[in-house]
Order: sequence, then structure tokens, then C-alpha cells
Amino acid sequence: MALAAGVALALVLSFFRDPERSASLPPNAFVAPADGRIVEIVNTDEAEHIGGPALKVAIFMSLFDVHVNRMPCAATVEWVRHRPGGFANARSRAASDTNESMLLALRDDAGRPLLLRQVAGVVARRIVCPVHAGQRFARGERFGMIAFGSRVELFVPAASRPVLRVAVGQRVRAGETPLGEWP
Repeated sequence: MALAAGVALALVLSFFRDPERSASLPPNAFVAPADGRIVEIVNTDEAEHIGGPALKVAIFMSLFDVHVNRMPCAATVEWVRHRPGGFANARSRAASDTNESMLLALRDDAGRPLLLRQVAGVVARRIVCPVHAGQRFARGERFGMIAFGSRVELFVPAASRPVLRVAVGQRVRAGETPLGEWP
């Protein structure tokens, strides 16, 4: 019994780890907002903030990934919205539309609009995002977390012609792995 309790405690403590991260990258690069595996890269329309064609990169965080989320680039928060919903498997595309989520509308230093979406999953029932409009973040700075497995999506405007440096199936680390760059 004590062994099982010890293992459970070790798993919970390892889940809430928050390692320091840093990356020496060119200023036009944007980084992964979450640890995990890229499960989706698609061209889409994003009407809530970008207002048109966007490139969406979705990262699934398993129970074994670090769940602290980080800013993809230096940006200012324009608005934050909580969207109630269900708790389907965060690996599926449907989770984006149906699951509970938190949306962060950002504007980077070049004036580009970006949208971050934290999506709760089957086990994840708590999105932590103590962010407010007007708040400024540096690239790689912590902005929140999602407890126990989930999904984070980044939308960048297609008109900014982002050059991706990742592929579906690739593992990424928040604040370190470059997702792409702007020309």
C-alpha cells in the first residue's frame, strides 16, 4: 500500500514539474507553446481574432509531458476568453470545437495577430491561465498550464507567410523547439 502511494505521489510530482527553458533562436522564430507531439498542421480560417486564413499547429500533451505552457513569441495579450465544453480525447480534431478551452488573442511586436487555444482533454479538467488583456510576454515565458493531458493550438496568419520547421508526429518542447519563422 505504501509503495502504491509512493508511486502515485512521484507521478503527480513529476507531472507538475516546470523545468527552466531557453533557446538561442533568431528573433523572427516562433516556438512551441507546449511540450508534446504535433498532431495537426492545417490551413484554416480563424475568425475570432485573425479574421481570415491561418495556419494551425496543434500539440497533444500526454500525461508524461511537462504541462506548463509558454508564449510562442514576444506578444501582448489583447483579450482572453474561457469557452465551456466537454472533455473528449484531446488528440482528436473534434476536441478543438467541443472541449472546454481558453483562448488568448495575441499581437506580436510586428503587429501580427496570433491566437493560442488551450484545450482540456479526457483527464484534464483544469486550465490554469492567469492572464489578462494588456499583459506583455517575452518569447518562451510561462503563461499557464493544463492539468493532466491536453492540447494546445497556435494559429498564425497565413498572410504573414510563416515558414514551418516542424511536421506532424514530431516531438516538441515548449519555449525551445522552433515551430517556424516569419520571412
